[in-house]
Amino acid sequence: MSTCADLPVLECEVPEEGLKLDLVLRPREQKDGEPQYWPLFNADNPEEHFGNMLFKTHKGGVLTLRITLDLSEVPGRELEFVRYKQDHKLDGIIALTPDFRHQFRARAREVDGDYTKLIIKIRDKDRIPDRFNFLWMCVDPATGMHFVSGDPKAGVDPAPPAEN
Repeated sequence: MSTCADLPVLECEVPEEGLKLDLVLRPREQKDGEPQYWPLFNADNPEEHFGNMLFKTHKGGVLTLRITLDLSEVPGRELEFVRYKQDHKLDGIIALTPDFRHQFRARAREVDGDYTKLIIKIRDKDRIPDRFNFLWMCVDPATGMHFVSGDPKAGVDPAPPAEN
């Protein structure tokens, strides 16, 4: 079974003016009761896919991940990102690490009647290195059945201040 650690890391530096990335998430069916990793692809280069993530942030830089759900690996399933009705700050994600919400905000967006777009904004407020564990989470709206990924760890590291 492939795990997040077996795949390349999505690494990028987030400048002060911010950065936007378009990505594609492909849920997979669970096999033999094992957690399944869902590949995260670069929308501009579908051959490039990632496991874990590491973001180096400059002061004030906000990273925006625009994630589109691709159901090609789960034919016949009608999945969408889970939406939390009381608090839409972590749609599509189950946080496994304390203080995850401090730096991550995730909001599901509707496309053609289904919530298949997830906008995540990541901001390093405290300027300290953090590591986060989370799961991607989708739901079949007709049955209420949940589909959950393996843990794609995310890291946020502040970039050193620029020297004058």
